Amino acid sequence: MTALITSIVLGILALVGLAFLINKLPKKLHIVIIVFLLALIGYFGYELFDSIAAPVKFEKVKEERYKKVIAQLIKLREAENAHKTITGKYTDDINKLAKFVDTAKFALVQRRDSSVADRDKNKRFGLNADNGGYYKEIVVTDTLGYKSVKDSLFQNVDIATLLDYSFTTEGKKIETPGKISLETGTYFDDDNAISVFEARAKKSDILFDQPERLLEQELRTKAVEGVTGEEIVVGSLTEVTTSGNWPRQYATSPK
Repeated sequence: MTALITSIVLGILALVGLAFLINKLPKKLHIVIIVFLLALIGYFGYELFDSIAAPVKFEKVKEERYKKVIAQLIKLREAENAHKTITGKYTDDINKLAKFVDTAKFALVQRRDSSVADRDKNKRFGLNADNGGYYKEIVVTDTLGYKSVKDSLFQNVDIATLLDYSFTTEGKKIETPGKISLETGTYFDDDNAISVFEARAKKSDILFDQPERLLEQELRTKAVEGVTGEEIVVGSLTEVTTSGNWPRQYATSPK
């Protein structure tokens, strides 16, 4: 952007210089040349203004859209984690995931401390639990009932649509060319096979209608306060994690 501003400023200075030269031309051409120069000055002035205003507008659009997509990725992660908690694995089928959320139930459990006779120890020492024998502490888990996964975590959330996203600008709905991709796999840690998942959204799809120059800069972003890389990602197929690659300020409800 610095180079663009520099070239615009130099262009304006050159035009101002030319304005002083028109005195050497026939007077009948003065008005025509002045109008032409003023038009060029106006054009370069607009370019200068746009070079400053465009990045500000881009950042506003980017933040709004990223927050919306990240909110969907977070809900997708919550649904996948619920699916793994109950079934033992993740799924890459969004329709199966939606059906699971609509029908599955969590067990409501209560854990309490208790004690029972330590039979092995009492037998070894020839003791009786009722007459000075040994007891051991245990944790008893009681199932109190069941609660719907949908009611617990996903009220007013349509899981089946979480892979699709669109945006609204000035009251107009904008359809994007892409969608969130969802994959699952198995990560092997020594002898353990661990279910993993990964969901991705391309920045180039999210910001498809933004200035190409600013989009290219965003795709190369490597910053603590930015989303590094060309995609917004949650989870991983190459390590055991359900983290996202976005900074904290994006993990809020979109406006």
